Amino acid sequence: MKHLSLILLVMLLFSLSTTHAQFSRWIIEPVVENAQFPVALAFAPDGTLFYTEKETGRVRLVTPEGELQRDPVITLPTDAFVERGLLGITVDPHYEENNFVWVYHTQPNTVEPPYPINKIVRFEVVDGVGQNPVDMLSVPIVTRVGHHMGGNLHFGPDGLLYVSIGDYGDASFAQDIQAMPGRIHRFAVENDTLVPAPGNPFANNSTYAYGLRNSFDFDFDPFSDGSIFATENGPTCDDEINLIFPGGNYGWRPDYPCDDNDPQAGSRFVYPLLHFTPTEAPTGIIIYDGKKFPEWEGSLFFCGWNRGIMRRAELDDSRTRFEKVEIFDLRDHTCSTDIEVAPDGSIYFTSGGAIHRITTGSQ
Repeated sequence: MKHLSLILLVMLLFSLSTTHAQFSRWIIEPVVENAQFPVALAFAPDGTLFYTEKETGRVRLVTPEGELQRDPVITLPTDAFVERGLLGITVDPHYEENNFVWVYHTQPNTVEPPYPINKIVRFEVVDGVGQNPVDMLSVPIVTRVGHHMGGNLHFGPDGLLYVSIGDYGDASFAQDIQAMPGRIHRFAVENDTLVPAPGNPFANNSTYAYGLRNSFDFDFDPFSDGSIFATENGPTCDDEINLIFPGGNYGWRPDYPCDDNDPQAGSRFVYPLLHFTPTEAPTGIIIYDGKKFPEWEGSLFFCGWNRGIMRRAELDDSRTRFEKVEIFDLRDHTCSTDIEVAPDGSIYFTSGGAIHRITTGSQ
């Protein structure tokens, strides 16, 4: 009996040490502790972090050394009513040559008719200061509502600019192929304007995929042919993670029926990879391709506004189905709006009024 007790004690200590080693494989540490409603994050190749402040209209900069620059990079006039504000941000694929940063923000009522306008603005960053802002696209909020703005933008591996725009509170827009709200767009950059990209699913139209209610964010899969994974916010049901196909119709429409997600129904709509009710308002999303955590290579991470939960999903070999979805342990933190992979492989996420990162280390 004495020997059995000793063996059990050794096994317990080994189990605890193994658990601690796994727990200590990564740590969560603050990057900016008093951020003013940070919404979106974007990295320059050298590790400089840019982020948007929803309500102030300011773009902020964190140096590669982790220091928050005292002065904003740029401040844009911004209407932050409900879900409006300074929302998306991305770094130009040729940033090292042109220093361009792009943002999506809501301009207040300044023109006739008096609609607030969601705009894409491009500016140049010189020594930490934004210069020469150019309006690249304007989409008036003709419904005058404050919700379903969408508002993220990313350059794809094809060098084209993809933009998500919510339905502006009118589900009929999502099924109107000539409308701008309720879809993901794809644009080519021509000098100081955006034009529908050549090869888009619909001729002379920037629509890439439609039938979307409010896709808050999306990412490109580097482990496939650059497929797009996007979050989608449902009404009181059917929050979704979607695999976005060119020309795909994702089903949001007037009189939408809850639980409209049966791929056996033979519908004209594209069904989600994952859907869940009650809703959690999924927000930021990434496919991990960093070198810091090889065990997560190819995993999809996404966050949810309502509960602040981060989830990690593993895809099958086809990269078209989930094999496993689990809640990621944020250790008393929450992930509210965005998540991004830094050049060094750390994972940055917004957490209420702060920005944190998941990195290697021990506690």
